[in-house]
Amino acid sequence: MATTAVERRKTRSDLAQLAGRGPFSLFSMLAGVLVGYAMTALLVGGAAAVLVHNGSETDLTEGWDKLGTKGGLLLGGLLFVAYLVGGYVAGRMAWRRGWSHGLAVFVGSIVIVGAVALLVRSLAKADDVGKITDAFRSFGVPTTRDEWRNVDSIVGLASIGGMLLGSLFGGILGERWYTRTSRGALAAEVDVRDRMAAVGAGNGHRARNGNGHDDTVDSDDIDGLTKDELYQRAQERDIPGRSQMSKDELKEALQEQH
Repeated sequence: MATTAVERRKTRSDLAQLAGRGPFSLFSMLAGVLVGYAMTALLVGGAAAVLVHNGSETDLTEGWDKLGTKGGLLLGGLLFVAYLVGGYVAGRMAWRRGWSHGLAVFVGSIVIVGAVALLVRSLAKADDVGKITDAFRSFGVPTTRDEWRNVDSIVGLASIGGMLLGSLFGGILGERWYTRTSRGALAAEVDVRDRMAAVGAGNGHRARNGNGHDDTVDSDDIDGLTKDELYQRAQERDIPGRSQMSKDELKEALQEQH
């Protein structure tokens, strides 16, 4: 039976570098940004519809200078949820460095919308600029100088803070998915081995390795072995997690199987 090793963040980063991928994935960041945009548009649109239906004076489609504290805090919460999902997608796709990919989702969201807004202002007709920037505003990112002047207000701080925290937490959670999955698989594998060992003991048989030899270990017999020799014995006995063990850990694991 194959052995499952628990993945570590450092191991994943090293594997990515060995594969020539580098520490950062631009494609993963762009995917997270697009998901953040889409989730923001859906959440803000849905919340705005609910507010209108309930007769609320809060209009989430207005600029930051018109939202007020209550609307700003609501927008900040929606942006946190939206960019939590966007950061999670980036961290999980990148498979490594979740926090840096989450941060990149936050920065990329602002830079991309700002660049497109500037391009629109320089190419589009004056009558169309307002409609297009209103569409960009639905992403929760300021698109005008007046809105950027209000970044230090409650509305601005709640919006920017929601995007930043959501992106960072999402990136970290996306990366940690792999560690939780590998640990769950290892726990299940160990459980299966324990069940098989219990069945063998109940039948009065002694455990044997793949070569048909008695699978017992003499403590005195392994004291003089090198780490490579200990690892070879651990491999013969299919000890889980052996690739991550030190020499002393290998010796202890072999003795525990006695």
